[in-house]
Amino acid sequence: MTEKSTLILTRLLLITSAVIFGYFLIITIANGYWIWGENLDFTATGQFGDFIGGFLGTVINAAAFYFLYLTLNEQRKSGQQQSFETKIYDIIRLHRENVKELEYTKFARGKMQTSKSRKVFRVIVQEFMDCYHEVHRFCKMYPDTTILKSEYELILKNIIEENKLRVSTRELALLDIAFCFFYFGVGKESETILLHKFFNRYNKNFAHPLKIFIQLKPKQELGNMYRYWENFKCLEVAKMKDEFEKIYRDSLKSEESLYNVEKHYLFENLKAEKYYGGHQHRLGHYFRHLFQAFKFLSRQDFLDYDEKYFYAKSIRSQFSTYEQFILFFNSLSSLGMKWEYTSDINNEPSNIEPNDYKFITRYNLIKNLPGSQYYNFTYRKFYPKVRYEYLDDLTYTNKISNDPRSTKSSTEKLRKRLRLCVFLVS
Repeated sequence: MTEKSTLILTRLLLITSAVIFGYFLIITIANGYWIWGENLDFTATGQFGDFIGGFLGTVINAAAFYFLYLTLNEQRKSGQQQSFETKIYDIIRLHRENVKELEYTKFARGKMQTSKSRKVFRVIVQEFMDCYHEVHRFCKMYPDTTILKSEYELILKNIIEENKLRVSTRELALLDIAFCFFYFGVGKESETILLHKFFNRYNKNFAHPLKIFIQLKPKQELGNMYRYWENFKCLEVAKMKDEFEKIYRDSLKSEESLYNVEKHYLFENLKAEKYYGGHQHRLGHYFRHLFQAFKFLSRQDFLDYDEKYFYAKSIRSQFSTYEQFILFFNSLSSLGMKWEYTSDINNEPSNIEPNDYKFITRYNLIKNLPGSQYYNFTYRKFYPKVRYEYLDDLTYTNKISNDPRSTKSSTEKLRKRLRLCVFLVS
């Protein structure tokens, strides 16, 4: 029972009791029975008094029981609220601990450097962007190659339509491929995982050569091997394609057939430690914990939306800018689409609606991303309903107001209102 309905019922009970008491009082006076009256017959009035006392006593007892119920119910809700808040603060504490434990050592600026805690996210976001740009570099060599299998392309089209995205299936596919390479890595240990992930989604004639292309990039500390890669990626597209196809043909041959055969200078990079070693061991637990936190919050049926949003903000306030970036990219990949695009409410309580599990939009989890885009990723193309922080920026507001399209739209709306006013007056 809601607070509003409880208040209405309480008022109704009090009014009913007052009306009944007033009715019997009026009837008593109308029949000549008055406490200071001369014709008071105690035999008759005693029986009448017993009747009134018994009736009103029952009403008063019922009211007392009802108010006792309200008191106990309020205590139960208070205990439930306290237990829930304790859980939320535990979630926040665990999130801080997960972030604090992060550590990543990488070669940069001529030496090995270790990033810790929140600084790790900045490094790995840049690493993802490197991978994404290299996927696009490969696509320039093979612009006409079919990427998606027809069944999965249809699934992506449905996602785009249902969520009103302003992106193509190709954009989502390339982002997903890049994120999988970045997340699982491209070493031998990830071969089976990537094969499983890509098998029903992407054409092998595209995905396999692309993986070999990404594998050519070794760790930066490997000196000459990394310099070979740097020189290779600076080639013109046609020249790069010729060089890569030589390497790719050799990669398909057995080691015996390549024995004593002159190979491309970059071929040895395929055996080297990879630049993209993967981050599953760093980010897997981080994402699972966050997802379960917002799932737990959304399941609390004793909270209304505003209360849930308040607690979601408490969790969201723990995110650094680069944490929001990595959450953004994860949610656009097949690994994290359940954050929004493919929210699943099967086996959930009956009070859960599909929109309850669209966490990114429902709780504005990426609203603090700076500006309106990051590299080529315009946030609103992917999440049009999020209330981004930059929308409140004065510069952006002025830009919109000075946009001729915006002015034209506002003028048209004003004309419609004027026509409506004229119609109502006439």
